[in-house]
Amino acid sequence: MKKYLIILISFIFINNGNVVSQSYYSDDNFYMGTGTSVSSYLGGYFGSVYQMRILSSYDYYDDYNYPYSSYGSYYDDYNDIWSPITFSFILGKNLNEHVSIEAESDFLFHFSGRVDPQFQSGESGNRNYLDRNDYASLFAIPLSLSLKISSGDEDGYGAFIKFGYALQYTSESYDRVREYYSYETYDYYSQDYLLYNVSKIKWLKGFKTGLGLKYYISDFTYAITELEYAYFNIDPTNKTALALDRAPEAQLFSLSAKVFFDF
Repeated sequence: MKKYLIILISFIFINNGNVVSQSYYSDDNFYMGTGTSVSSYLGGYFGSVYQMRILSSYDYYDDYNYPYSSYGSYYDDYNDIWSPITFSFILGKNLNEHVSIEAESDFLFHFSGRVDPQFQSGESGNRNYLDRNDYASLFAIPLSLSLKISSGDEDGYGAFIKFGYALQYTSESYDRVREYYSYETYDYYSQDYLLYNVSKIKWLKGFKTGLGLKYYISDFTYAITELEYAYFNIDPTNKTALALDRAPEAQLFSLSAKVFFDF
């Protein structure tokens, strides 16, 4: 798997000193760009854990009706601003006026994954406690190498479609925590205690496809708007509540805006 990563990274960064825009067909035939996207994993367990969340209240555990607790109110005042956050870097080579090979590296961060909490209640001395899986975090690097077919007018405006092989470096983790409470302090919750951490790193194989529009914003700069879909296969083990252990697949949808510069 590392072999594929080395090949893709080398393709992304080699010759970056001689890069030119895709908008003009030149002797060097290289272009590069960067951008960001509105992204979300959708479908199945992976999608339910790591879907896009904007200004969402931490009310995930409100459905746990423990008789001596209004569990969940502790989180109601906390808002998740935005997850996932995605940044993209692209390097391509024109094979001719309409066909190019494009390598792309995305960096994706999700801070409020909602895995199966796996509630477990009990007693310790004169205090009751509730064990749960806390919110999960995800760091992913989708890498792709695609064939891109473009069409357009003489000024460079046009449309494109691409399809290619993809890998995703995936690092996922959550904490197993315990929260104590007592009968006398009905609305009081003590600080969470960390029991242990659950984490996993895995390379996923799949494919990526996309289509979009290209347009100039200045004489030396052009932009693209692109709709992308990536599919990654997972072999789940069902050993933990991690999406990497529960989900058979990960599907990433992105609406991207990327800027390219002429050199």
